Amino acid sequence: MDDLNSAGLAPVAPSGTKPSDRAAFAQIIALVASVPAAIWGVFVVFSMVSPRPCGDIPTGLVVVLCWLADIPFGILSLAVGLFVKRGTPFLRRWCVRAGLVTLSLPIIAQLLWYRWHCRF
Repeated sequence: MDDLNSAGLAPVAPSGTKPSDRAAFAQIIALVASVPAAIWGVFVVFSMVSPRPCGDIPTGLVVVLCWLADIPFGILSLAVGLFVKRGTPFLRRWCVRAGLVTLSLPIIAQLLWYRWHCRF
């Protein structure tokens, strides 16, 4: 059991197996979909870090829109990264990373909103 694959610790495709084109395409689509959602989430987090006067913009609505935009695309990217095993390992790792980052941004924005903004 000196090989990680024989121990079952690392899901590695057998040598000589070419990654599936459809799986790689699904991974690319998941990454392309999660990048704008992550950018929106970063924008919302930064807007929560620099609070404006109460009533200036509906900050609660911005946080809700962050939840609505980031959660579906984060779940999509994470699911593709975890369940599409015939794609390239490089894209698979990036799908998992992008999914986790995209899913964490609304949580961070919500915590910052509770901490620094006035609620009516």
